Amino acid sequence: MHDLETRILELEKLQAQQMIELKASGANIVNSLSPSNILKSALKDVAQTPDLRNTVINTAIGIGAGLLGKKLYVRGSKNIFKKISGSAMQFVIANFVRKKLPQMQNNNLQHNHEN
Repeated sequence: MHDLETRILELEKLQAQQMIELKASGANIVNSLSPSNILKSALKDVAQTPDLRNTVINTAIGIGAGLLGKKLYVRGSKNIFKKISGSAMQFVIANFVRKKLPQMQNNNLQHNHEN
């Protein structure tokens, strides 16, 4: 009977230790799923992947060019049609720049290798 009580106490201690580890593991999972940590992880992946990093940079430049084009076209106009056409122009410019940047970069690299 004494061995049985000893074994029960050992198992209860083991269960308590496992419960502590399980709670810590759960807290780590919740922490890793927080929006800020997901964003940090995504940015880290982007920074470590050259092709993805270039795509993100090209997209950001395209969006910036699109916004600039819209601002220059609309210029504070109250005309709804001008605003709508400005938004369309923004989309077209952003996509055009995003698609043309890699070609321009490749042409620049080829030109530099020829010299």
